[in-house]
Amino acid sequence: TNLPAPSPDGTPALLRHGDVVTFFHEFGHIMHGLCSEGNCNSTTLAKCPRDFVEAPSQMLENWCFNRGVLQRLSKHIETGESLPEAQINKLLDAKNVNEGLMMLRQLYLGILDLTIHGESPPTDAKGLQDLVDNLRPRISLIENPPGCNMLRSFGHLMNQYSAGYYGYLWAEVLSADMFESCFEKDPFSKEAGMAYRKMVLGPGGTGNIAVHLEKFLGHAPTQEPFLRSRGILK
Repeated sequence: TNLPAPSPDGTPALLRHGDVVTFFHEFGHIMHGLCSEGNCNSTTLAKCPRDFVEAPSQMLENWCFNRGVLQRLSKHIETGESLPEAQINKLLDAKNVNEGLMMLRQLYLGILDLTIHGESPPTDAKGLQDLVDNLRPRISLIENPPGCNMLRSFGHLMNQYSAGYYGYLWAEVLSADMFESCFEKDPFSKEAGMAYRKMVLGPGGTGNIAVHLEKFLGHAPTQEPFLRSRGILK
């Protein structure tokens, strides 16, 4: 499970902020499937374009970094009080800590995935080890420990993400534009929510997702909202 279980003594499970982000992320996948419309819509099996499938889940993560949402979501287990303003400020200020390293890690994993599914992949265990030993420090700027190989536990590659892991970063470009353009001013807007449901989630895996997105956004997706969300642009 992605979330902590209740304690053996009966104490309720308490969610850290990271757990809440994970919950919203996975709930975005659920809504992607539930809101698909029409017969034979492949979204019900998450068969929309692989480099878009993470966008609905990633977009919901933005609600976990909205001041008003945090005040409504949080509650002290004993007093029932919402998260203090000072604590919310610290949480929001820390949103992009180590962002550069995290992006480099995702780039490393995406390039590693594409390399082993490319035209000339390594053909034996030594070749795979050499590949990881070379790529990890060159891209992520972190040396690979001797004998360590991420490919031994890269579960996504066994679950429909082979040659598609790059989609995590690309989908975030799309999700950041959707949130900034349509929800940032009012994350509780019923009108924006219904438009998103009908124009993006409803069509799902049918038609051209780029066309659905442009219709919803009112413009072709751009990378600037993503760069702003990561703290790279102001």
